[in-house]
Amino acid sequence: MRKIIFIFFILVAVVIAKGQETFDSFDKYGPPGIVYTSLKDALKEVNIAYKVKIENQLFEPKTLPKLGTLIQVQALRLANNEIKQLPAEFKNLTNLLYFSSIGNELTSLPKDFGNLEQLTELQLQNTRLDSLPTEIAYLGRLKTLEIQNNSSAKFYFPNSIGYLSNLTALTVFGTAMDTLPTSFGEFKKLKELTLVMCGLNKIPATLSKINTLEQLVLDNNQLKELPVDIYKLKKLKHLSLKSNKITSIHDSVCLLKSLETLDLRGNSFKKYDIDILQVLLPKCRILY
Repeated sequence: MRKIIFIFFILVAVVIAKGQETFDSFDKYGPPGIVYTSLKDALKEVNIAYKVKIENQLFEPKTLPKLGTLIQVQALRLANNEIKQLPAEFKNLTNLLYFSSIGNELTSLPKDFGNLEQLTELQLQNTRLDSLPTEIAYLGRLKTLEIQNNSSAKFYFPNSIGYLSNLTALTVFGTAMDTLPTSFGEFKKLKELTLVMCGLNKIPATLSKINTLEQLVLDNNQLKELPVDIYKLKKLKHLSLKSNKITSIHDSVCLLKSLETLDLRGNSFKKYDIDILQVLLPKCRILY
């Protein structure tokens, strides 16, 4: 009997794990019901088209502006549509909570993108953006921002990014960046910051002002050191520095009393240095 119960719990765990792997944040936005998979169908029922997912379909130049007539849409995903510019009419989607563009080489976002004041989550993948519009600061309810595999030579955040007072998670992956604006230190609620494969060789000290940060991932960059003021991140629980060029960490790291995991794999640390770090952080799991 115990064996059967044990097997049951294993199966439950596997099901839960698979469910987590396949979770799509698109699903949590908008009321339950039909998901419109073509613009044509959505336009037929524009007053109840709350969830729209248009994938692997090209837009005619004359039809693209009609996206702006989906005034009730709350969750919108555009994927592999060969779109390089969102239409000016996009500003009319004032009920939008979630927007993702995947596989569209967007070169810019409309200045009026800031009109989408209800937007909570923004995902941009496989774009060619040089920057985000300054007006991004008007997205006062934005909680999650994700930029992945942006192929422009350099990407810059406008200094206004720090005014996103409700942002809790920011992810930048596979996107070349020189540095971060000083306004990064102004985030009031940011808990998770991920900057992976961004070519960063220095993290400005302003990062240490984000006193709400709990998870910081800086993998696969060109970092040689961390700011001495890193100790100010009193709530930091997980710090990942995999595959950088770091050979030592300042002793001030011992003041990170909340730190649970420190991942140093892929750097050039000596066993002696790791042993010292472990003494400084006795409750922290150090991976190297």
